[in-house]
Amino acid sequence: MGSDQAESLRRMLAPRVTRRIAVVGCEAGAGTTTVALGLANALAMQGERVLLADEDRAAARAIRLAGAAPKATLADVLGGRMPFDAALGTRAASGVAVLPAGNVPAGAQIDDRALPGIRTVLVDAQSSETGALSPMAGAAHNFVIVMRPEATSITAAYACIKRLHHEFACRHFQLIVNMADKEATVMALSRNLARTASQYLGVEASLAGYLPLDPLVARALQLGRCVVEAYPAAAATGALRHVASGIGAWPLRQEAVSPGMAAAVPA
Repeated sequence: MGSDQAESLRRMLAPRVTRRIAVVGCEAGAGTTTVALGLANALAMQGERVLLADEDRAAARAIRLAGAAPKATLADVLGGRMPFDAALGTRAASGVAVLPAGNVPAGAQIDDRALPGIRTVLVDAQSSETGALSPMAGAAHNFVIVMRPEATSITAAYACIKRLHHEFACRHFQLIVNMADKEATVMALSRNLARTASQYLGVEASLAGYLPLDPLVARALQLGRCVVEAYPAAAATGALRHVASGIGAWPLRQEAVSPGMAAAVPA
């Protein structure tokens, strides 16, 4: 609790920037929504106003698990078609603001003027069949790659980093390993992936943290809730809060306006 309070104070004193974080699963079933919604709840526990943008149009899992009932999309808000507070509709009990993303155009101004009071926007990103991200996710300050401690997932994570580096000229990625059973395994695979990404792509892949293999995550999903909200003392909740406490130290990437301009924009 003390570390959360210190982090909250540090954020209040820091220059005001609406940080945008794209949470990207390297493969189906990696746990993207678990991580995105968990981080949103963990940041809210630190006293930060957070918006979670759900790009899953079909299932809208983040919206359902948050218990929210929004009236419009983030695209509607940014396009001036509905005020932010009205678009939120019924808020999640946790206080996290949740909206379906909609079609947010490239170059949309996602800042404190468009979203009053919001300090962090987390995007529960959905990749296309070709692995491409939406313009909003692609313009994020930080990319979080969610992976599992398995060989196929490690390969998929490297391919995801390579694709995003080439498409958006990003040179720094955060890794979160989900469903990890041993810390030593996580440390070894993250070092190997970071070394390979540095050697062959010239990018930095940093381990932001890992979620232990916690049965309470599955239990929370059965209840239709986020583990951070449903089980505050769960091991996975502690891990997500630890990751959230370090977000303020992540370097801010200058956002790319569009994929075509990415090569001209420094990371």
